[in-house]
Amino acid sequence: SAHEPQYIVIAFVTPAQPRARVFFFNDTATTEIYTLSLHDALPIYILEILKDETDANHTLSQEEIRSILAERYEVSVDRKTLGRHLNDLYESGDFGIQCEESAVGADGTIRRTDFYMIHTFEDSELRLLIDGILASRHITASQRKDLIGRVAKLGSSYFKPHGIDIESNTEYLHRSQDLFLNIDLIEEAIQKGRKISLAYCQPDVDKRLHINLGPDHKERKYVFNPFQLVMNRGHYYLVGNHENYDDMSTLRVDRIAHITVLNERRKPLREIKGYQQQRTFNVSQYVKEHIYMFGGESITVTFKAKRSIVNQILDWFDGNVEFTNITADNVVCRVRVNHDAFKYWALQYMQSVKVLTPASLVTEVKAAIEEGLHQYS
Repeated sequence: SAHEPQYIVIAFVTPAQPRARVFFFNDTATTEIYTLSLHDALPIYILEILKDETDANHTLSQEEIRSILAERYEVSVDRKTLGRHLNDLYESGDFGIQCEESAVGADGTIRRTDFYMIHTFEDSELRLLIDGILASRHITASQRKDLIGRVAKLGSSYFKPHGIDIESNTEYLHRSQDLFLNIDLIEEAIQKGRKISLAYCQPDVDKRLHINLGPDHKERKYVFNPFQLVMNRGHYYLVGNHENYDDMSTLRVDRIAHITVLNERRKPLREIKGYQQQRTFNVSQYVKEHIYMFGGESITVTFKAKRSIVNQILDWFDGNVEFTNITADNVVCRVRVNHDAFKYWALQYMQSVKVLTPASLVTEVKAAIEEGLHQYS
């Protein structure tokens, strides 16, 4: 139909190459097939070789490139032709190609050798990206392996990825294969300012995710106003607002199922509790205040802590803390933080932390400690 995508199909054919290499290019006007000569295809082959076989520590001479052309593509090319193509690619400055240059010859030409391609990412940067994938607890082992493999292809063949066979500590939990589709749908809704409907899952003692059911024992559907996707401590979260509530909340993305992007406009940020004066959602501030991804409002808290855990306080609150009354042993800290998240954190550090204000939170923490002691009585 007139709305279906059209393509230009380009086939590279050489006399010694029985298999054509086909490339697809979007074109809204026509569908045609072009057969390119060796002269047109050769720069593509050269670029593929430099991408796959070289980096700053591994170069190729013109003779080595000729050998790979013959072995991989069954293409024979003379030194002069290859040299001209290499010079054109290098001098264009468009492909990140580098080489060694020797002194000008008697005929005024510059001799170039030891060609290599500068890749978009250095090896250390690729390893950092892979570490991020390994730290993502919301993806399956097969998804992780596939992603690491694709990231590795951004480097040369000499780059060896790590961690492909590392097991996740949440691998026991069966996860949906629709994770990336869900992320795409959520991003679409965020960009368009639309609501979404979704189902939500919880794990149980069988170590599987189960969809929440309504009073009728059928799948319960939620309407949600999505504002931002955020990563926190290895998990992917959707920050937004449940349609029937007035505060901001978070959902684990790997526990969301059956997403539909609705035609209804998303609830304005100013209608959500705690955000009445904000025009745009400040995701950086939200992450700093929500050390755990609990929903609800943020409050100002002061607490007394041992100096020995200052480094941990800075890590947890991302530097979003003021220190006063500093002594050799203790310090008073002031933070702006999510209420429920801080209560959980204070209980975790109860041997080193004493909540000072607000009084209501002091009462809550005391009650939680007493309840915990009762478990051991």
